[in-house]
Amino acid sequence: MIQLQQRDYFYLISSLPEMVLDQSRAPFSVAEYVARLEEELEQEDWEQVRLLLLRYDNRNLLRLLKEDTETWSALGRYSEAEMREALKAESGLPGYMHRFYHAYQNEQPVDPEKSWENQLTALYYEHALEQSEGFLHDWLIFEHDLNNILAAWNIRQYQIKAEGQLIGKGETTEALRRSRARDFGLGSEHSFLHKLLSELERDDLTTREKAIDRIQWNYINEQLTFHYFTVEVVLGYLLQLQMLQRWLSLDKEAGQERVRDYISDMEQKIELT
Repeated sequence: MIQLQQRDYFYLISSLPEMVLDQSRAPFSVAEYVARLEEELEQEDWEQVRLLLLRYDNRNLLRLLKEDTETWSALGRYSEAEMREALKAESGLPGYMHRFYHAYQNEQPVDPEKSWENQLTALYYEHALEQSEGFLHDWLIFEHDLNNILAAWNIRQYQIKAEGQLIGKGETTEALRRSRARDFGLGSEHSFLHKLLSELERDDLTTREKAIDRIQWNYINEQLTFHYFTVEVVLGYLLQLQMLQRWLSLDKEAGQERVRDYISDMEQKIELT
């Protein structure tokens, strides 16, 4: 984990409109916000933003390797031409991407039990946790644990094999692998867990998914309580804006359909076990 110098961004942060997850319009797009950050942040702080944006590069890399026709995300750090050139030159991308690329091309998985997507995600978290500090570091741990809890719940709910579904190591991951308790024995360590498990019991899939994002939204607010004009607020705003924009891009019917597709995918995995 790195150590960053604390800087204040009074004008930038004071000009940001307040947001709630249920509002009907976003103040601006994620792309517009990111463009502004690139102009106004000091380089060291901008690199923290880029750690979050690497997620888009991860998706782009998978699309490139799988020859997917889905639109290239412009929020990534690298254009398609730049990524292709860097892979060809075997330099220019974060080390974990080159490692993943060689594993994929040589059909030698980094972790044979995991899907290619989960392998890349695991490598990303490993890289991002080494390069982050403070709020961003804590957020990545929180997000990592939350996603693993959701995976463990799906494993239990749909009776699928656990191998390759959980990402990373540590006490939380081990508890999720072994515990048969309703809260996986983690209720005292994760204050959001009882609320999350209650929400997962809801029948309405869109409501359930919205509740998961609300837990993340509230976590960000809690972590930023005593931060006012620092890069932590900038990062938290970016995360919340991403959530808001995602929901605004979906109407209720589309959201239900997307989650139904996810459940269908889970059922297919059950049939294969």
